[in-house]
Amino acid sequence: MAQLIKLHDCISRYESDLSRYTSLFVRLKMRRWKANLEEETNRLGVTHLERDKVEKLKQAYLDQLFFSQIKWASSTIKEKSNPLASLFTDSRLRSLVQRFPDTFFLMYNPVFQLKKAKMQMEVLMVTPSKLMCMSFLDGEEDALYIGSNGHFWQKKNKDREMKILSPVLSVRRMNHVARQIFQSSETDLPIEKVVVAEKGYITHQNPPEDVLFIDKQDYEAWLNELKSFISPMKMMQFRATKALLDRCAKTKVRRANGGALSGAEKQV
Repeated sequence: MAQLIKLHDCISRYESDLSRYTSLFVRLKMRRWKANLEEETNRLGVTHLERDKVEKLKQAYLDQLFFSQIKWASSTIKEKSNPLASLFTDSRLRSLVQRFPDTFFLMYNPVFQLKKAKMQMEVLMVTPSKLMCMSFLDGEEDALYIGSNGHFWQKKNKDREMKILSPVLSVRRMNHVARQIFQSSETDLPIEKVVVAEKGYITHQNPPEDVLFIDKQDYEAWLNELKSFISPMKMMQFRATKALLDRCAKTKVRRANGGALSGAEKQV
């Protein structure tokens, strides 16, 4: 389960101590899952659970954990932000969080403060080996996206055809900003640009070589490949993530209780 470290311009506890909270998340997640499994086994009076029961219990736990992650990504001990209510039902965010390893750090629509200007990105995923800058086309089933090297693509479905802004522009902009931040912080982490249409199809007569296109035909295989990636968290990954977090905008207020957050750090 990927760690959700940044949401929009919300304050995140990962910003205060990245190494501590990433390690704490993994420990508490495993501890809580074992407790849930033992509790359900005892409740049913059995020595072990059937596979389908374990899978249902696991999914319920992941859904519960998803809500906790949004809280972690929008509050600290002393301050809090107000995440959009739609994030709690955002199927793309939920999928990104639940289908990647614990060692992947997710920044979802982060807002960067670049000198006097603010700039919102789409999806940044910091893995132990690279930064993925991802742009997602809308989730319309079986839509066809016809790519071009201009500013606009064509989107076709059964009923109509329309122009959409090229997602390549978005991933290149994210790449440009991230590269600038990495250079100023002496960070050396490869950057990959990815355009995703998880429910539709992409066709491009002359696709740019620096962008990876993933559509419905290879989305699951791509996800499974990333999910199976086995590597511990790396020092350069932490350095890159901290550099990005340090340049993010924050909209927050002080907690009314003055920071008394009883047991909040352990709620996973």
